[in-house]
Amino acid sequence: MEFIFDTGASDITMSQTEAMFLYKQGKLKKNDIVGTQQYQIADGSIHEGMVVILRKVEIGNCELKDVQASIVDNMDAPLLLGQSALANFGKISIDYNRNEITFE
Repeated sequence: MEFIFDTGASDITMSQTEAMFLYKQGKLKKNDIVGTQQYQIADGSIHEGMVVILRKVEIGNCELKDVQASIVDNMDAPLLLGQSALANFGKISIDYNRNEITFE
């Protein structure tokens, strides 16, 4: 799955479409749901999202375990790679000339 790198997003965020895909693949199960949470999006409005724990997230050659994510009530919402994943890295570098993000 391809994500939008979003340092302003508190969690990995996905739409119901991606959540259903993960569920059908057996990568998201009912016991991964931990509740709901209110989120403020970029336009300032407040929306409720279902909070889940992703058992494994792979970014390049790095593997993160038990990462919090939110499922938004929108079938077309973009996939956002937010702070719940990014905070696991000590350093993130962006090379705009080469269009590369390096996770260290």
